[in-house]
Amino acid sequence: MKIAIREKPVKLIWFEALKRRLFEEDPDFSYYNEQFRRFDAGFAGERRVDREWLELVCPYTFLVLHNLILMNSAQHSHQLDTLFICSNFMLVVEIKNINGRLDFDDITHQCIRTKPDGTVEGFPNAITQTQRHMQFLKVILQNYSLPIEGAVIIANSSAIIASHPNTIPIFHVSGLQKHLHSLFKQYTQTILSDEQLTGIAQLLLSRHQPSKIPAAIESSRFRQGVLCPKCKYKSQMHYARGIWRCLYCQYASEEIFAEALQDYQYLVRPTITNKQLREFFGIHSSDAANRLLRKFLFPYTGSYKNRVYRLPENLVEYMKPFFSSS
Repeated sequence: MKIAIREKPVKLIWFEALKRRLFEEDPDFSYYNEQFRRFDAGFAGERRVDREWLELVCPYTFLVLHNLILMNSAQHSHQLDTLFICSNFMLVVEIKNINGRLDFDDITHQCIRTKPDGTVEGFPNAITQTQRHMQFLKVILQNYSLPIEGAVIIANSSAIIASHPNTIPIFHVSGLQKHLHSLFKQYTQTILSDEQLTGIAQLLLSRHQPSKIPAAIESSRFRQGVLCPKCKYKSQMHYARGIWRCLYCQYASEEIFAEALQDYQYLVRPTITNKQLREFFGIHSSDAANRLLRKFLFPYTGSYKNRVYRLPENLVEYMKPFFSSS
């Protein structure tokens, strides 16, 4: 058994950073807030389904991969929420975390949601999406005779699954275990050796295309500096003797710099210089900025005065061991 850890999507981290900093009067404030809400809800739904894999009792060796992004020959992407692979079959899982009454139309290939207040909305049909992913996987895995199944899982327990075709199973997250055990009974023949199973996973991971950070927006549209979480990110904190302090509520923290620097990484650029650090975070002393940058052992290029530091991936986790409280 090997279950990959689902990482927070790049776009969600970007929207989180923007949500903390974007000025309320910005014309796109409502749009970005709604995008954050959608991505955050989607990620929460995926995490809810992930807990089911940890409880799975499987008679075969299996692997679970998350958030695979694969490109087809037309350079169109296939984003797979979860892929379950065992020696007997493969299961493509599409996860939706939406509420209301859900009607899946096999003719229009649309999902129609009716909210409790009567509002009707249209969404891309998750069943059609799953079938598309299945067909693509059959092409790239044509050298294997592994059966490929699909399922749509609704992570929101309050959703009502109404009309839907019988082409692809669709059910609440609580039905995942039962569905998997029905597949175990259906596919009893071992197709893959453990080596082949690992080989398929490595093939798929080698074709994975990580998400990219969205295009930068003008820095004049959002708050700069280290922002105080106790003041709902409205107040800028000041740096002195290694500590960031909010002059409004007196909240002080050393570690808050990691979150703020990650915001900079996602919203501005993945590199930073002494001058850029001072300008964005309001540090007046060049020596203090230099000590702060050197503290975290960031990789860099250039000479002492022209040094450019590259901010590592998973920046908040990377910086944790360098704080005195760690």
